[in-house]
Amino acid sequence: MLSNSERMLKITTRTQPDSITFVLEGRLCHPWTDEVERGWTKFLSTAGEKELLLDLEGVTFVDRDGEALLALILKSGTRVRASGVLVRHIVDQVRRQSSRKSMQNSRGTPSPRREPDVP
Repeated sequence: MLSNSERMLKITTRTQPDSITFVLEGRLCHPWTDEVERGWTKFLSTAGEKELLLDLEGVTFVDRDGEALLALILKSGTRVRASGVLVRHIVDQVRRQSSRKSMQNSRGTPSPRREPDVP
């Protein structure tokens, strides 16, 4: 059975002169992903020209909703700090999937094969 603290997600920010860090601790999963997305949007609006960092060292679990949110966050060029084999693997997987999708989008949609005209 999970304790209350293991079911929750804590969101904090740390501001330095040249960077700002979005810190997540706990479980990055539904229903907390909506709250994280709202916090991330506010975080981006206040970051200005500072380097963006995402600290996942305290994250213990990520579900599909969390993976989708990570993909959105990684698109902004944010540096990620993660610890633990599982969370590092998930971040790497999300990066690879995002990279593949962007490569496919940059190539455009393949043109359909045309059959030679038959008289």
